[in-house]
Amino acid sequence: MIFDAISSFVPTPEAFAAAQVTLARLHGYLDHFAPASVNGKDQETIEREAADAGRKLCPTPEQFFAMLDASDVDRAVVYNEIYSTSLGVRTAANDEVATFVAKAPDRLIGLGGVDPWTDDPGREVERGVRELDLRGFVISPFKQKLLPHDARMARVFARLEALGVPLYIHSGVNWWYDVPYDIGHPRYIDAIASAFPKLRIVALHAGWPWVMDMMIVTWRHPNVYVDISAHRPRHFTITASGWEPLLHYGNRMLADRVLFGSTWTLLGTTIAELAKEVRDLPLKDSVIEAWLGGNARRLFGVA
Repeated sequence: MIFDAISSFVPTPEAFAAAQVTLARLHGYLDHFAPASVNGKDQETIEREAADAGRKLCPTPEQFFAMLDASDVDRAVVYNEIYSTSLGVRTAANDEVATFVAKAPDRLIGLGGVDPWTDDPGREVERGVRELDLRGFVISPFKQKLLPHDARMARVFARLEALGVPLYIHSGVNWWYDVPYDIGHPRYIDAIASAFPKLRIVALHAGWPWVMDMMIVTWRHPNVYVDISAHRPRHFTITASGWEPLLHYGNRMLADRVLFGSTWTLLGTTIAELAKEVRDLPLKDSVIEAWLGGNARRLFGVA
């Protein structure tokens, strides 16, 4: 059975709409990945169409669970992000994540979002864990327009470490013209892991294109994991793709620190197809099973 360590935004129409509006507001993303959706259009039209597309993409609860069944997924993580201060996008509330997880608490794990620009972001982290039973939080420093080691971020990290729940943090390149392209470099993960040695950190997207750096940081710190979301595993074997270090170290000393995350909404395919691509990689059988589930089960302490 598969543990999808980061499946999608919480499946509500407005959460999916907000996610697409966010991509429309991050100037550079649609220009690169969906240029036809922005060419010759004003920003208001682009965002309205993006919101409509997000609502159409959102599955019903029945469709979502049917997708998990078809993909042999017994555990899936749904998540939220909050960045209203930096982007002005009204995202889902963490309560919506908790409400959705309650539909199948033995099958779903919820991660919350937090805005580090607020006066007391730690309070929302505390509420999310203690009152909503969220199992971790997601931060994207580039969307927050904050360097990962900014003191505002540290307030969030300290509370997560004290509560004993993991931090999911964007790593790797971003395409937003308004922030540095290397705001997600693994060196920042290294700094966080050194400052908060008991904080379990999941570096989303494995730090690509700085994968070698990410492997070294992960090897340095036993509390750091990487996930492979937002990338097609079938690309990992392409020469000069930059993924060679993941296949080398992830098949050896870091075999217990790689997580499978589908983020199927970003890739336009199914969880089942992405899992198949992992199974086709030149990895030991035991390593494939660890990537597809065993490592995430250990991270979250579930059977």
